[in-house]
Amino acid sequence: MFDQRTVGAENLPMPAQWHRISVHNEQLVYVEGDIETRVYNDRINDQVKSIPEICVRRDGKIQLMQSGDSDVSKSLEELKKHLPGQ
Repeated sequence: MFDQRTVGAENLPMPAQWHRISVHNEQLVYVEGDIETRVYNDRINDQVKSIPEICVRRDGKIQLMQSGDSDVSKSLEELKKHLPGQ
């Protein structure tokens, strides 16, 4: 599987990386962002661990896919408007 972005002079497709996303409702969600690795100290096992995360920033995208409807695309700024305290 690969996405539609191109890389380099030859315009080779860049492979997509798939990650598990937890959503606590019954909608499908498309998330696009930067993959970053977070490093932390596990105090229980006294080990340094790292986990990959998808960081959705200003250039990222979240799309809520609703069955029977066209997909609803919202920018990060649009989502922030609906957060409590905003």
